[in-house]
Amino acid sequence: MSGPFQTYDEAMQFLFRFTDYERMAKPRDAATSAFGLARMNQLLAFLGDPQKQLRVVHIAGTKGKGSTAVMTACILGRAGGRVGLYTSPHVECIRERIALNGEWIPQERVLAHLNRMHPYLQESLKTSGKYTPTFFEIFTAMAFADFLEQGTDFAVLEVGLGGRLDATNVVAAPAVCAITRIGFDHTDKLGDTLTLIASEKAGILKPGVPAVVAPQEAEALAAIRQRARSLSSPLRLVGQEIALAGAVSGPLGLPPLDGLDRKGPPEGGTPSEFTAGSRFVVATPRRRYPDLAVPLVGAHQRVNAAVAVALAEEAVEAAGWPLSPALAREGLAAVRWRARIESIAERPRVIVDGAHNVDSARTLMATLASEFAFRRLLFVMGMAMDKDVDAFLREVLPKASFVAFTRSQNPRAAPPDELVRRARALSSVEAAACDKPGDALALARSRAEADDLVCVTGSFYIVGEVLDALRGHTLA
Repeated sequence: MSGPFQTYDEAMQFLFRFTDYERMAKPRDAATSAFGLARMNQLLAFLGDPQKQLRVVHIAGTKGKGSTAVMTACILGRAGGRVGLYTSPHVECIRERIALNGEWIPQERVLAHLNRMHPYLQESLKTSGKYTPTFFEIFTAMAFADFLEQGTDFAVLEVGLGGRLDATNVVAAPAVCAITRIGFDHTDKLGDTLTLIASEKAGILKPGVPAVVAPQEAEALAAIRQRARSLSSPLRLVGQEIALAGAVSGPLGLPPLDGLDRKGPPEGGTPSEFTAGSRFVVATPRRRYPDLAVPLVGAHQRVNAAVAVALAEEAVEAAGWPLSPALAREGLAAVRWRARIESIAERPRVIVDGAHNVDSARTLMATLASEFAFRRLLFVMGMAMDKDVDAFLREVLPKASFVAFTRSQNPRAAPPDELVRRARALSSVEAAACDKPGDALALARSRAEADDLVCVTGSFYIVGEVLDALRGHTLA
């Protein structure tokens, strides 16, 4: 192996020297000004600007963007494409962030990319920190380089944070964009109103490029529309241009999906196809996609699937390929995505979910109530201290019988004792503190009966560490 790194571990040790905002307990005062695209563009120029040679599907949003990205990639793969998928954060392994047709990037390719980037990165460390790329920027550049090297037909990119200044937003002419459900998260960086947050997310929209938009609160949608009008970017709204039926059952915290069930099926459909349940129908201006199903649990995932179908359709049309209803159906059926209301054990049932803000907590609770039967609900929970912890707890504690609070190894993690204190200030629920996620799960399971449900949530990092602790073990 040519280059300074002979092993994957050596290369990763070097990579971890670079600023990682995902792990910073409190970003330095200049953090806001540190976000931008200049460093990213410089690094990509060193690599030959691979982002300019890819057919990109770009997805922003507060909730559901990762699920939408993996659904889109699966559909495009079934359509015959060689599909790169870039997502964050990871749950089990950092290599899962860069995938090709469902396979994580292998260690040898990570090693090769970092060896190639080393001269630039080493020189950047000698200059002002203003020009030194971050961990996320390096990994994003690696994704672009790998997707080009591997000859991808499509590169599906999930925004890391926000949109306008996110490292993925160096793509000047994507094939299609999407904005999934917008809510309150990262308010210290994106703003404390839906208008400000939506404006940042809508920063991924590009002149003339179509954009698929999930149902939004009126304030968020107005900001998206304003940005789209300024760019002459055609919008495809789920609930308007994109019809969805048989998808919503139970309180999802979504605005009313006007024009779906009340107006009946699209032309050519039959009423029986539009009954509530696990099967659903998506109809775009081009064609109808009947009898769809997605393995991910919850009606909100069917909304995400509608966005994904429309995205995949726009992408393949831009490439001059066909997308049949059968291929869309097969692609959605093939979706596998960890830590999205995922059941990992029975009696008691154990579910893991990466919910970490108030909107995702609301969706989690609604889905647990509508999709599962259980006697009592117990939680294993850890959260980052920069999240709106109290708002999250107000959503989950009223239904909880017991909570084992814990923390991940991420420096942003709130101390379990502090989480217990906050819970007791809001509720009379019984709560305990555990230093390790695996111990917290063991405690919650010891308190649960066979017909109870244990939910691990609050952070993808917590879920990842629980899954790591269980690796090689079977939950009886």
